[in-house]
Amino acid sequence: MTQELVKETPADQWVQRSGALDEIRLLFRLQRLIDTDFRKCKYREYYAALIGVSLYKLDKMGKAHLGMTVYQMIQDRLFQEALKLLRMGKDSVKEITFELGFRDQAYFARFIRRQTGLSPIEIRNS
Repeated sequence: MTQELVKETPADQWVQRSGALDEIRLLFRLQRLIDTDFRKCKYREYYAALIGVSLYKLDKMGKAHLGMTVYQMIQDRLFQEALKLLRMGKDSVKEITFELGFRDQAYFARFIRRQTGLSPIEIRNS
């Protein structure tokens, strides 16, 4: 009778949970790599190769757990750093542009405007 009261979790459910935890660990590792290397490299294939997982699988995991692809994670990190540097106001917009690895100021300005609707100068002055 006591055996009927004990519910056991099927093995396949444990495997699914374990797989999800492994994916989340990989995504944390990916985020750490992006945080340290985003200035050096913006190619998503670079990060997939470092982790040893296909880009397709990494994108699939990112969308499932974070709602973002690897490309979106890199872009988000760049945007956060750009906002920080613009608000600190120590460097010129031109210096920030090249520090973050953008080709030119116009491209950097478009990147910022797409995210905020404001120019880099407007963000700096706000």
